Amino acid sequence: MKARRANASRPARIEIVAGVRVLTSQARAAVEAAAARPGLRGWRARLAISSDDHRRATAARRAEDIGGDGFDRSLTTLTDRGYRGLGGGRAAVVAATPEWRATTVQVAGLWPFSVGASAPTVGTPVGAHYITGAPVHFDPMSWFLRGYITAPIAFVLALNGFGKSSLIRRMVTGAVAAGETVLCMGDTKPDYRDLVERLGGQVVDVGYGHGTLNPLDVGALGAVVSRLTDPDQRRQVTARVEAGQVNIVAGLIELVRGSAVADYEEVLIAAGLRKLYSPTSGFSYERPPLLSDLLEVISGGAEQLRRFAEEDDSSAYRASTKTLRRSLRALVEGPFGAIFNAPSATRLDLASPAVCIDVSRIPEGDTKLLAAVLMVCWSEGFGAVAAAHALADAGLAPPRTFEVVMDEIWRVLGVGEFMVDRVDALTRLNRGLGTGLIMCSHTIKDLAAFDSAAAQAKALGFFERSRAKLIGPVGPEEINRIRNAVGITDTEKLLVTSWAAPRPPSDDDLDPSRRETPPGTGCFLLKTGEAAEPGIPFRMVFTPSERETDVHNTNRRFDHLPAVGEASR
Repeated sequence: MKARRANASRPARIEIVAGVRVLTSQARAAVEAAAARPGLRGWRARLAISSDDHRRATAARRAEDIGGDGFDRSLTTLTDRGYRGLGGGRAAVVAATPEWRATTVQVAGLWPFSVGASAPTVGTPVGAHYITGAPVHFDPMSWFLRGYITAPIAFVLALNGFGKSSLIRRMVTGAVAAGETVLCMGDTKPDYRDLVERLGGQVVDVGYGHGTLNPLDVGALGAVVSRLTDPDQRRQVTARVEAGQVNIVAGLIELVRGSAVADYEEVLIAAGLRKLYSPTSGFSYERPPLLSDLLEVISGGAEQLRRFAEEDDSSAYRASTKTLRRSLRALVEGPFGAIFNAPSATRLDLASPAVCIDVSRIPEGDTKLLAAVLMVCWSEGFGAVAAAHALADAGLAPPRTFEVVMDEIWRVLGVGEFMVDRVDALTRLNRGLGTGLIMCSHTIKDLAAFDSAAAQAKALGFFERSRAKLIGPVGPEEINRIRNAVGITDTEKLLVTSWAAPRPPSDDDLDPSRRETPPGTGCFLLKTGEAAEPGIPFRMVFTPSERETDVHNTNRRFDHLPAVGEASR
């Protein structure tokens, strides 16, 4: 107890200055007096003074760095092993960085940003980001208006059964919600009929015994001519109506003939249409002629038609037009005549939010007839769009935007090379018409199945001109073909092809309660440029309302069958 009291009564020898321990003035004076002595004690005292001088110098430097608020902001010394000094983190031994080797699925959980890009919330919600889970929004018109893409064209490419039509239906719903008018011109399965009906749109049936389609019906575009008061505008619209009729009749002839229409034959078609719409013929835009009327006019060989054909007499004219008359006869009679040689059963109503032309009743094996119907439907759809814009330019209607769905484009292209130019003409005018365009096919190989290199290049242009490409599950060979048109990274290649790989079957699949959709269903990679920049992988998930309405169910033909597990019991 006495020793502790004695130590407590001693004056302090150390004080803290700027975070540094130095000798007090009394202690330093005592050490300086001891330093004057000889021997070991003097040497120790001189060593203590030298150490104290160094500490006081450090305290003085720190005092200069300390602000007026009393906080010490001085930095410790950084070395190759960390910060050295008070509050530092110097490590005497630096451990090696741990390394692991794993599959891409496992590594994605450790570092989830190996594939992906920004996913702006602009447009229709189409799903969740495949890696991060963030919401992904897209539709061609919204991204075009925001400046993300240079043209409102999208191409959906994936194998069958992985949700191409479901994705397009989601974008169609978003377009209607945004105030656009959606035109599903030629629904072959049908994939969009139920949705259009749910959205309050118009459904037009075309097929054997279910509806007819007159190619010479001017449709909505011709119907607006009488409403236009400007003579120049009326003349322009009238010329466009005639050009559209010539183009669609020539396209139908090429379909049934299997070869291209000659130049003089197009001149005769145009001359015949002018004669039909002359004041003395009895036909008008409100009462359009039929293909049989066009055949009768060309067969009659009036003087004006013979002059256009550069023939001197009737016999020479009949000989030169025999091929054309035979082709028109094929359109008037037989299966084509049952669809095209009759007044249009229903005209398009652009006042509705969406229009669907259901052609599912045309037999699957009748490839030419189905391609002809699709081409006429697309032509009528673009004509209706042009009519709406003509009324808006004349101040007779508000400006509008449209979304055209060209599903199953491979059906038309598969008929022959001569159809490429016809479809190409329809797809190049969408931006000038204020129209978004969504095309769909199973494989890019459908666009290159031609003997002519020129036809292949033009058909592949449909895919290349699409500023947004949504690539679903495809095989390795298909992804390599896609890489010739758009930059796909190696990681994206593995991701897309893995979506197409089926899950190994097991006994758990026999339990209906544990059945799941294939792993790649609804998965797509959104690419918006040709460079090898990372795209946006996402997975579409149905909303509760979509499941309740069952608008995405394209397997209704199998609903009456029991589940696999129930059938095996």
